[in-house]
Amino acid sequence: MVAYIKTVDAYNATQPNSEMLDAIRQYNHSIINSLNSIRPLSGLRVLDVGASPHGYALEKSLALGVLDYVGIGLDISEDLAIKTKTGHGRLTYMNAESLSFNDNEFDAIVTMSTFEHIGNLGIALSEFHRVLRREGVALISFEPIWTCSYGHHLHHLGKISKLVPDWAHLLWSKNEMMEYLNSCWPQGAPLSVHEACEWIYEDNVLNRKGIKEIQKTLYDCPMQVEWIAPLLDEVRNEEQLIAAVKKTGLSRDELMTKGLSVLLYKH
Repeated sequence: MVAYIKTVDAYNATQPNSEMLDAIRQYNHSIINSLNSIRPLSGLRVLDVGASPHGYALEKSLALGVLDYVGIGLDISEDLAIKTKTGHGRLTYMNAESLSFNDNEFDAIVTMSTFEHIGNLGIALSEFHRVLRREGVALISFEPIWTCSYGHHLHHLGKISKLVPDWAHLLWSKNEMMEYLNSCWPQGAPLSVHEACEWIYEDNVLNRKGIKEIQKTLYDCPMQVEWIAPLLDEVRNEEQLIAAVKKTGLSRDELMTKGLSVLLYKH
């Protein structure tokens, strides 16, 4: 386990975006700690849906004494397996909407920054219910929701993301967005205006589901909702917010909800 953690340290240190990777690693650790405070994980089997391919949640889970950690995702290109004195951990490619596990196989499910990407959330939640044991828990935390100010999901691009006005992806058509970005797009940007607009409006990596649809899907799923806590956005452009309220019919509070933290139980 010590050797594995050193490989993760070394990988992060050699990457040009190492600061962002370190922040993602800490976020993964904090969510696993939160799950552990809800349901002590020592000796349990844990499924991580949308797992970091760098093993950030894997290392933390095994450090907490998880018996069996399985991390799945569509961006895991190579399977990985490690063994400690108290447990096993592995990463593997798998779709959340079609889990290749037996019924009642896991004690807990965790998913971080993934629900904004899953196409059919209802099917995925049914799969969670199927593979969880009775009294199992699912902790879900994700952002940004499509209907928040930066739901276009360019936030990892820093200054490029800030070129897109708040809620512009809801207020403008693709052509309007392209026309605007062409007027201010910097030379040497990591992607072109065309690529950015394809990502925002058409790429199937985003599910583009709004806050109301996601909340309804959660309450309609076969598991019991213990709580749904909104993750609130910071202060945004008031003029853009008023325009988004008029255009979408959503309330100010709904448009200022950037994500959700959710706890589900299988009773």
